Amino acid sequence: MPTELKVLRMTSKKAEKLARKITPTPGPLIEPPDWLTAEQKVEWTYAIENAPSNVLKKIDKAVLAGFIIAQDTHRKASVAMAQTELLIKSPTQGLPLQNPYLPIVNRQMVLMTRVASELGFTPCSRARIDAGGTPAPLTGAWDDIAAG
Repeated sequence: MPTELKVLRMTSKKAEKLARKITPTPGPLIEPPDWLTAEQKVEWTYAIENAPSNVLKKIDKAVLAGFIIAQDTHRKASVAMAQTELLIKSPTQGLPLQNPYLPIVNRQMVLMTRVASELGFTPCSRARIDAGGTPAPLTGAWDDIAAG
């Protein structure tokens, strides 16, 4: 359940206790590691600009780099696989074999999905995020519902 809904259902004492449990993490994550390629740095910038607000911190640098590398590897393997068939012939016996790029594509997608969930890049993970801020006041649609 999102923290904002938990706070709404709590007494003020419990809400204050929950707010004290939130561990602040210093510094926003901005700069990519020097060792990323130029293409990976573009994806890094895109991820930083489109990540949930106030979530990525400096300590998350390696995790985000892992996501970016998996994404880049997935893209490269997908492009290479698209240039060939899903099944290829064995060079020695001529038997049909799975395209060797397919396991790479699949494995990188698994890695990307796992890391994306940790970083708040999926709809379900965004619902669980606790960025350490105070919940926004509920207005607009809630007022319309209450009015009937």
